[in-house]
Amino acid sequence: MEERIESPETQQQQLTIFYNGRVCVSDVTELQAKAILILANRERDERMKSPTGWEPVSPTLKSPVNSPNTALSMKRSLQRFLQKRKTRIQATSPYH
Repeated sequence: MEERIESPETQQQQLTIFYNGRVCVSDVTELQAKAILILANRERDERMKSPTGWEPVSPTLKSPVNSPNTALSMKRSLQRFLQKRKTRIQATSPYH
């Protein structure tokens, strides 16, 4: 039986993005995460170059950060993160 070892560039990790009042959770590789960050930085830089500085995508869209759905999503995301961190810590513990 052949065992396949994945490099860090091909291993998928969960990425949580909070943008415009929405929460998006995706499994991405390190390369994909870097590409997302590059695109986000490029967009930010272009907005900073505009005469009025940073402008929201749509003035009518406001981020509902305090809405119950967003708060629940953030709470669940935090719970998933803490559980995965606990699992990783236990996996690396010498006495597990």
